[in-house]
Amino acid sequence: MKKPPKTSYGPANPHPLWTMRTELVWEGKYNEFGERREIDIAGRSFPLQRIETIDEPRSHAEATGDLFNPASAHRDDFRNKLIWGDNRLVMASLMPEFKGAIDLIYIDPPFDVGADFTLPAPIGDSRETIEKEQSIMEMVAYRDIWGRGMDSYLGILSEQLTMMRDLLSEQGGIYVHCDWRINSAIRLCLNEIFGEKNFVNEIIWQGAIGNPSGKNKKFIKSHEMILFYRKTEQVLWNDIFQEYSEASEKLYRFSDEKGRYRLGPVDAPGSGGYVYDLGYGEIPPSHGYRMPEKRAREWLEAGELIIEKGKVPSRKLYMGEGVRCRDVWTDIKATQGAEYLGYPTQKPRKLIERIMMASSNEGDLVADFFCGSGTTAAVAEKLGRRWIATDLGRFAIHTTQKRLISTQRDLHQVKEKYRSFDIFNLGRYERQWWQQESLKGADDEHRSIVLSFFRAEELAPPPPPPPTHLPSLATRAQRNCLCSCR
Repeated sequence: MKKPPKTSYGPANPHPLWTMRTELVWEGKYNEFGERREIDIAGRSFPLQRIETIDEPRSHAEATGDLFNPASAHRDDFRNKLIWGDNRLVMASLMPEFKGAIDLIYIDPPFDVGADFTLPAPIGDSRETIEKEQSIMEMVAYRDIWGRGMDSYLGILSEQLTMMRDLLSEQGGIYVHCDWRINSAIRLCLNEIFGEKNFVNEIIWQGAIGNPSGKNKKFIKSHEMILFYRKTEQVLWNDIFQEYSEASEKLYRFSDEKGRYRLGPVDAPGSGGYVYDLGYGEIPPSHGYRMPEKRAREWLEAGELIIEKGKVPSRKLYMGEGVRCRDVWTDIKATQGAEYLGYPTQKPRKLIERIMMASSNEGDLVADFFCGSGTTAAVAEKLGRRWIATDLGRFAIHTTQKRLISTQRDLHQVKEKYRSFDIFNLGRYERQWWQQESLKGADDEHRSIVLSFFRAEELAPPPPPPPTHLPSLATRAQRNCLCSCR
């Protein structure tokens, strides 16, 4: 049998691999025809069933007969949402109303391949706990996530991140919490979905310390990573400051009526600085000044430029709110003490506060689609942000609900405004919630949910049939008569 001629590759006939771009590929990313699989958002959009509205201070006041002023206690511009269900279905269902509307997303997705998702659930107010097993919904979802290892995990995560990108506003940013197990894969996935140019920071958080036992024969794990991406260059940003270290504080050893300060150089860091003479007998820097003469004279007039005859000038640098925040965070410890609710993946309040203060303003909408113990929602409530929180685990929803009720009480106690929140269910509809008398308009809501589920519309009632005969003259006369004969 004659062998086929060998194909010669070169500039005139490039090899197929020559044109391939660098990308992260997993099983299921492309279909049989080599086409990228589309996300069926319309097919996953289902109605949300409202289970309950939580307004703890109002409920308590009504039960005890206390005076309650809704105008002074509430922010009524938005009702926050706590949603139980698969976040892919939840996000698809939120898309019609919230596409391009969320200003900040923080997520802490599960990143322990094959982890046991059994949780210790507290009994009442005691310290006793029981092991809370996975529900059927959780079991199926986690099987889907980890069924094919990293392939299935990345397939699902890429869908989630794509929908999160679409939900973000033009000024929105997303923070993805991860660790060494999947950091590199998630980084590549985010680069593909948001674009490499929209990568902002990799934050190193030195939180909980790993097992220090010498039996591990490796360096002790002491950090996790948070990847920060923006949707566009219009991303919102507020400068955040960290406290000065002890060594930094010692540098500010001078003080005047404006506060403590240190002396900073005014010379250009390289050649090509500004050359001029201020006329006080000073020695100009050898490479010239780093600022133009006009700026130098403004500092001199404000008393911020120190000039001594025969010396190079220096500038007073005052202590401000702190030092601009760096991307290595060693000043926030792991959740501990009274703040810890017994939830294994709970993150400290200060960690979320720093993220939220940097990337959102009061009134902005923030979301957490793996809300866990509800730290993001609780911090958002205290900082005056609107929020959407979702989780697949019912125990997480109960934990978050309890925590937010406590947050409402705390804010009301100190006369700070708060928002009510609705609890929704998606995927496991329960008829009894529509049958409670306490739900006003329950029949209308039930009908609306069922119609939405089947993509149906309610038919308008048919118009009444036209009259079969005209009224007699005597009848018409009676209608127009105003005397007692009627």
